[in-house]
Amino acid sequence: MRRARHISPSAEVSSSRYHLVDRVVNRDHVLGRDEKNMFVYFMRKYAAFHDVQVLSYCIMDNHFHLLVEVPPKKKGAAVPMSDEAFLECLKAFSSQMYYTDIKQMLERLRNSGSDKAAEEVKAKHTCRMRDLSCFMQGLKRRFTQWFNRTHNRTGTLWEGRFKSVLVEDGYAARVMSIYIDLNPIRAGMVSRPEDYRWSSYGEAMKPVSDKGRALARAGLCRVMQLHQETGGGVASERSGVLWERAAGLAGAEWYRMMLFADGEEVFSSKPEIGVEKIQVRKGFKRKDVEDVLAKGGKLSFGEALRCKVRYFSDGMVFGSRSFVDKVFNGSRGHFSEKRTTGARPIRGVGWKSRSDRLYSMRELKKEILK
Repeated sequence: MRRARHISPSAEVSSSRYHLVDRVVNRDHVLGRDEKNMFVYFMRKYAAFHDVQVLSYCIMDNHFHLLVEVPPKKKGAAVPMSDEAFLECLKAFSSQMYYTDIKQMLERLRNSGSDKAAEEVKAKHTCRMRDLSCFMQGLKRRFTQWFNRTHNRTGTLWEGRFKSVLVEDGYAARVMSIYIDLNPIRAGMVSRPEDYRWSSYGEAMKPVSDKGRALARAGLCRVMQLHQETGGGVASERSGVLWERAAGLAGAEWYRMMLFADGEEVFSSKPEIGVEKIQVRKGFKRKDVEDVLAKGGKLSFGEALRCKVRYFSDGMVFGSRSFVDKVFNGSRGHFSEKRTTGARPIRGVGWKSRSDRLYSMRELKKEILK
């Protein structure tokens, strides 16, 4: 039996962030250049319509990672907005013919004084906005339709339901974003994060300015500023103003320092078998890391994230102890009476200090590292 999707208890009153993961069936490596381009294209279209902001992302050969922010919304309710704002969202999402039909229908209803009927037409669409499941369902289905038609195949493309992890803002969101952008480095696909074009960092650092680059930069800036931006609106971040304001050490260079520091390759030794040096994690060469840090300044938290851990995709909730416990208390009915606390320490990371530690709702004791 399917378990209900875990949604933040405060989703109706404040924005929530989620790490989303899904894999191709049989984990086949079928996502090439064209497929990745189309996935990003559909991702942007569906994000615009559903009023979901993609903070960071990475499309790999057989799976994808998204870190998204979903604005508050009452369960099952339509999102209130003007006709102009609604049509702007619809235009980015639907065909020109469908957009024209809805626009003309709204105009006829407004001109005839049938405001209630006009609002009902809008509600059929806006009830799907700011809905995490609707966003993912639409994105996966639309991409599957394109993929099957292009490759002359039928049937499902994805392994199953997407995984979602509720992520706390601030430090936890930044760690998660860096983990996502480091995927092609860990896999040995590129040596520099800006060389992988199907990731948020790669798109943000594109030499040519376009809407995609502006959205990628705004998303990364939102990640870096979540702990400071407590009362600001979404529009300023999306317009790219925040990126320009955070330019320099607080913007692209700051994010780059974290990428390199957390992405350094790791070696170990096994004297019992006569091996002095063996690579246990792919990443940047020590010299490259030192060069980036020397140019950009001192890193704020060093190598807090040492490994790729399952908690990022299987942990249900991700953040500080107080954040995880708060979500647990708000969802108390979903857990056994024997369980008294929600926070479980993330193992296998080696945090520098107690204040750096992050927690998860689930305690994954086996196969911590991947």
